Amino acid sequence: MRLNSQVPLLEIYVLGHESQLYRLVSNLIANAIQYTPSGGEVILSLEFDDRLALIKVKDTGIGISPEQQKYIFERFYRVDSDHSRKTGGTGLGLAIARATVHQHQGQLSLQSEIDRGSLFTVQLPRIQRSLKC
Repeated sequence: MRLNSQVPLLEIYVLGHESQLYRLVSNLIANAIQYTPSGGEVILSLEFDDRLALIKVKDTGIGISPEQQKYIFERFYRVDSDHSRKTGGTGLGLAIARATVHQHQGQLSLQSEIDRGSLFTVQLPRIQRSLKC
């Protein structure tokens, strides 16, 4: 499995709790890796415009059916219970991720297709860093 990143050299700032945001991104990456078979790819990208920072985690994993997408952010819900039983997990990660994003006045969205992979997009409000310390 390949892990790639597409991150600009420019620093992008959001206002938030650093450890919570770290946990959010690391959870999305860990899920992507867990559900992507060998030979697949996980791509982490960071994009921005004047108002938003966009963190995207895309994988070529097993994907999530439209029926399951309705429940994916609920506590204790696991997409593939057989796979989850083998790899661990409580079904709390995406519920916590969604709560963290909402706490930071952002949005978390999902696009996914079975056997083609998933794309999780985090939108967070950007702040302009003041030159004064």
